[in-house]
Formats: sequence, structure tokens, C-alpha cells
Amino acid sequence: MRSLLRSLPLWIVALVLVRSHARASDPMRAQLRPRGAGKAASLQVRSATLRPQPVASGFAKIGPVATNLWTFNALDIYDPKLKTDVFYITSFNSAGLGQLIRLDYRRDRATAWTLPVGIGSWGIIEGHDGNIYLGSYNGGEILCFNPRTEKWIPVPQAPQAFRKKEFIVCDLAQAPDGDIYYGTYPGCHLVCYNPRTQKVTDLGRAADENYLRNVAVTPGGTVLCGVGTRRSRVLTYNPETRQFHELEPPKYQNSGVSTRPLVSRHYVVQLGSSRVLVYDAHTLKLLHVFPLQNASGFNLFDADHLLYQENGKAVEIMNLRDGARKTYYVSSGNVADGRWYMARQGNLLGLRVQSYIYVDVKNRRTERHRIPIDGLGQNVLWLRSVPDGLIYGGPGLGQTMFSYNPRTHELESYDQVIDQGGEIYYGVPHRGRIYTISYVEATLATFDPSRPWNQGDHADSNPRTILRIPEQQYRPVGGIHAGPGDRLYIGTQPDYGLLGGALSVFDPVTEKLEVYRNIIPNEEISAVTTDDRYVYCGADVEGGGGSKPVARQAHFFVWDPELHKIVFDHALPMSGGLGAIAAINGHAYFVMRDELMDYNRSTRTLDSIYKFSKLRPVPLESLQAARDGTLWGILGRELAHIDPSTRKVTFFPETAGQATSGLTLGTDGTIYFGSRTDVWIFHPKSPSPPASYSE
Repeated sequence: MRSLLRSLPLWIVALVLVRSHARASDPMRAQLRPRGAGKAASLQVRSATLRPQPVASGFAKIGPVATNLWTFNALDIYDPKLKTDVFYITSFNSAGLGQLIRLDYRRDRATAWTLPVGIGSWGIIEGHDGNIYLGSYNGGEILCFNPRTEKWIPVPQAPQAFRKKEFIVCDLAQAPDGDIYYGTYPGCHLVCYNPRTQKVTDLGRAADENYLRNVAVTPGGTVLCGVGTRRSRVLTYNPETRQFHELEPPKYQNSGVSTRPLVSRHYVVQLGSSRVLVYDAHTLKLLHVFPLQNASGFNLFDADHLLYQENGKAVEIMNLRDGARKTYYVSSGNVADGRWYMARQGNLLGLRVQSYIYVDVKNRRTERHRIPIDGLGQNVLWLRSVPDGLIYGGPGLGQTMFSYNPRTHELESYDQVIDQGGEIYYGVPHRGRIYTISYVEATLATFDPSRPWNQGDHADSNPRTILRIPEQQYRPVGGIHAGPGDRLYIGTQPDYGLLGGALSVFDPVTEKLEVYRNIIPNEEISAVTTDDRYVYCGADVEGGGGSKPVARQAHFFVWDPELHKIVFDHALPMSGGLGAIAAINGHAYFVMRDELMDYNRSTRTLDSIYKFSKLRPVPLESLQAARDGTLWGILGRELAHIDPSTRKVTFFPETAGQATSGLTLGTDGTIYFGSRTDVWIFHPKSPSPPASYSE
């Protein structure tokens, strides 16, 4: 499960595989209401009252705490019943089944249907029969929805053994003869579904990669397969010869997210952030290579023009015949990079996590709306207390976060914090602000709760996107922690297909960043904590999604921020990483498989001080020190209280199987932890506040 967490972009599959039963009928579920007056407020912050309810002896819960959507893809089609075009949108749910949403953007209305299989869908197409086809994320099935009857239609599937192994359908496309092709993860297979014969055929593994991420078909029936991520490239598949061949010249192939081919009547367009390759759609001869600068969000405008977003701002049009380009619309920003879609009459729909922007290009009119649908309840990924008593947290999917006030029981749900897809991995309080670190592109942002919400990347934005960690860093599995020198310390995993994570040091005053990549060769930084002198880190062998590890052992090491070097390093007898580290009184503690480890900074020794009866994995950021010198954590999906001085560990059987992710101590010593879509609350007999808010 940890490998999936690292390798798949949409996600947090370690949480995703746990199904939640929280639905709209749950009496704990509260309808969120806008905070403040006016329409704009409903797009930014919504409030609800969630009073704790008893759940076990000594424990209460609130939830679900995150009902945000996590929209991913959109398809514009004409709806004969509504007599207008609508967008069908896929939305992911980390706690269970995803949703298919029909957005009537002209009337600002929406209807949602729960997917029969999978937590969401990457690919979505309109078939020749007028039905909508999707690929399930988990379950390995293709799904068919009839928009006229508003019913799911059963279709044949690949054998169960194949679907169990190839459990993600990445993308799908329909050929001129009606065959539907789709690609899979993690085996990079191409599969064909023939609607006429009702036969599903595995066409084999396209390449020695994990992802057959993107699929398209030329007018002549050649299938284009975007594979990756160790060497991302486009392959062709000939249905007559049943052979795969590489399309692009090797000099244009790179590691990273799989490249995406687009097909028009005239051209095949192969996309990258720094270039566009244009081929003849019939001969597949390479015609042009046009340079780009930090481009994303590619869609065909028509048979001869490409629509894309450059530098996250202006929406541009490129003439595929000669590379000439012009600005189509100057974006108002605040749209996830690359999430612009063509609407009818040349207009644009910009898709955010749970809201959208409709642009009437001709009249230069922009409308902003919240998608009028709630999600089904996301799993909690992280929790963090702040000095004013609030508890902040975030879900497993979506760039959103929430805060809970234990005194008033008010839950505030915020819109996305950065203009990207993905999710926040962790947030830490520092000098009255919350600093968050997010996947994708290891993006750092800051939020001042005392100021109005004004999300963006300008000087007066709040939350404000500060930077993206360079050196090919992508997923911040080690979180963000305040520590020595009034700095923030961030641990990351590299981009797809790559090895070599980084420990990064950020100065909130100057906003300068130092990146120490490959500090442990070929390993990611999976856990970070600090005290007043050192930074304590865990590293493991994993790399970006689709990479192949070369290292064999995880590491625990100590970084001296004054000397800018490692002063202690210990190889661990395992390949998996550490979920969390806690520091108190000159010691750093972590769980390694079935042992509690104690690092003494004065003697620079690492010892095992407790042996558990079974493996006790710790989720990300789920071990925290209290001021009294004890530790609280989630150990093997159970709440535990650890007293290192007496080497005593107390488990709470009431929480067995219920403690799933994210743990924090409130200012009064109350314990909060994630239990799927809910937050459980426990008041210890001898409460102690956090040892530090900078961990």
C-alpha cells in the first residue's frame, strides 16, 4: 500500500483502499453553509457545526470532516433532455466510490451518480452509441453510463485475475470501427473491448513500464499509447499486425509523467511542457517540433489548432501547420494548471477542485461558481493543532483543508490552496500562519487565517503559492516541519520514473530555499521532525511513480543545519520507510517494523527500547511528542501512548482498526486522530500539550 501511495498521482491509495460507509444519510453529516454573505464566500470557505458524538468508551467522533470533491476530468456533450450542452465530470473519493457529475453550467445545476466500481476515473469518452465510457481507478473495469436513461449499463470485463492485477484503467479511446481501447496500471497493458462481439482482449504489455497512461486512435485505426514513466514515450499499435513500435525519436524521450497524444483529422500531436511534436495523422511522419515554455492543459481547438495554457496564465492557441500562436484568453488565474476545457461556441470552462469558472470569450465575461454537489466524505490524511486551539487537517485527495474549533464545534472547509491537482501532505503553524506542502510538484503555500481568503500566487494572495521545490522533486512524503534557525524543513520524493529525493530548507523571512538532493543516494526522504538543534529524517528506497529502486535499505539520519551535513546515519534492516518521527528531551523516536527505536543526540546512539508482539506500521505524520515527555501515535491502526522513560506502551483496544491516519495533540492535551472520514477525540486522564508546535 505504501508503494501505491508513492507511485500513483491521484490518490493516497493507502487510505483509498479503506472503504467508508459515511453517506448523506449519516446523522453525523452536516450540510455545509457559506461563511459570510455573498456568493463569493461560498466558493472559498463554508462552515458547519459538528458536535462530538460518543463512539466508544472514552472516545467521541466528528465527521465526515471533508466532503470536498476532487474533480479530475471533464467531457462536453449535448444533452437532448436538457436541450443544452453539459459537462460530465469525474470526481475521486479517497474513502470509497467516486462520482460522475453532470454539470449544467448554463443554469448552475448539477446531478451526481456514484460509480459502481472504483474511487474515481481518469479517462472519460463519449462513445459512438451516445453512452459515456469511463475507466475505473481500482477494480480494473470499464464503466458505461447511459445519459438518456441515467443508468449504468453492465459491459463485459477482462477476467477477474487480470483485473485484480491490472486494477487501474488509465485511459480509453474509441477507434473508427467502434473498438474501445484502454491502458492499464501497473502492467502497462493495452486492452481492446469490442462492443459488437462483446469480447474483451488483452493485447499484451506495451512496454517495460508501469503506466499505459494515455490512449488515442488515429483516423486510420492505429492506436497511440503514451507509456512511462522511466522513459516516457508514445508507442503505436497496429491492430492488423498486433505489433508495438516507438513513434517518437529517442532524443525527445524523457523520464516523468507519461506523454499524451491528441488526434485530429489532420494531425497527431504529442505533448510536453517544453515542446509539441506534430505528426501527419495518416502517415505518422514527424512534421514539426515547436518549443513551449511551461505549458499544460492541452486540448484540440479544432483540426488544425491546439489550445493550451502557458505559465499557468494565458490560454493560447497554436496553429499546428506553422507553429504560429496567439492569445485566446488572458486567464484570471485560480484554475488548476491545465484544467481548461472547450465549451460550445468557443467558450471555456475552467475546472477547479470543487468549483468552476465559465468564460464567455466573445463578451469577455467570467463567472465563478461552486459545483453544487457535495462529495461523499474523504479519508482524513493529516491533522495539526495550532497555538490558538484550532485543529487543521486535510483529506487524502484534493488541494483542500479544514479547521475545527473544539470550543465552538465549528468546522470550516476551505477551497483549494494552490492551482494544481493533487493533495496537501501536511501543514504546520509558524508565526501565525499555516504553511502547507502539496503534491504535485512539491508546492509550498502559506495561509494567514486572520486575513480574507484570496487564493493565488500574487503578493497579496491568501493562501499564497510561494514556490515549487526544484531539482525534480514532486511528492512531499516527508511533510513540512519548523525547526532550527527558524526554518522549515521539507522531505520529498522525486518526479515520476526518477530516484533521489531531497531534504529542502526554507527560510520564511527571505523565502529562499536550499535543496539537498540525493542526501541519501537514490532514496526519498519519507519522514522529518526537528528539535531546537537537529533535523531527524527517515529515508527509504522508493522513488517517483514507476521507478525501480536500486538501494536496498532504509536509513535513519540526523542533519546538522549549522554544518549543512549528516552527523549520524544508520542503515535499517528493511526497505520500507518510516511514517513519522517524534523528538523530545534530546531524543528522537520512531517505530521500525516491530521495534520502538530511541536515538540519543548526546551520545549519538540508536537503540531499540521496546519490542512489539507484531508489526506496528505508523502512518505519515502520526507520532507526536507531548510536553511531559511521552508520545502519542497510531501504531498498527491502533492508538498508543508511549512512555520512553519507563519503556511502557499502552494501547487502546477501543481504537483497534479504527485509527487510520493523522494524529495531533490539542493545546489542552486532547488527542485527535483520523478514522477514515471522521476524526476521533480522546481526553487522557493526565493530558499534556504538544512538546512543540514546530514538529
